[in-house]
Amino acid sequence: MLYNTEGRLPYIRPENLTPKQKEFYDFHVKAFETMPYVWMTENKELNGPSNLLMHEAAIGNQFIPLNREIIAQSMQRNGQKAHEVAVLVTVTGAKAHYGMYAHTQLAKKFGLTEEQIAGIMAGVKPGDLTEKESAAYDLATALNQVGAIPGAVYDHCVRVLGQEGFNAIVFAVGMFKMVGTILNAFNEPVPEYR
Repeated sequence: MLYNTEGRLPYIRPENLTPKQKEFYDFHVKAFETMPYVWMTENKELNGPSNLLMHEAAIGNQFIPLNREIIAQSMQRNGQKAHEVAVLVTVTGAKAHYGMYAHTQLAKKFGLTEEQIAGIMAGVKPGDLTEKESAAYDLATALNQVGAIPGAVYDHCVRVLGQEGFNAIVFAVGMFKMVGTILNAFNEPVPEYR
């Protein structure tokens, strides 16, 4: 596997894990086994944001279950594609390269087209999004700006997504803003992919 940058934190080999790190590692491996992107090195070390979370296992052991629940709620309430639209807007806004890599793969898996993905990542809302996907784009875009979101965005997105769907996108955007911060702080490398 080739990497296009060099990260700032060393990867931790599975044989060198503390008990808390082992707990995190085992949960992570089970939770991520179906992901369509590279989340583990050839030496079975965790990469992506999980590398930092492995170094801070007390936080990681709380973060990953919360991450999984936020994602599950967002997908259940809004659909996989609308969820991924919001996440792509967020990781792109953060310029979090590993996040953009991973969520491009997930967006493809969930049925977004390459043209839709490219548009979202270029900051242009695709014209062929469904009403829910469009609302997710608008909400994520507004949440990635400074300050309170405009009342018109709030009202429209609550009407389209429902209050629970709206709330779920808010949690997802907040979660992936944090993921973007982690990735950028530690310059997490992106696996080479085509």
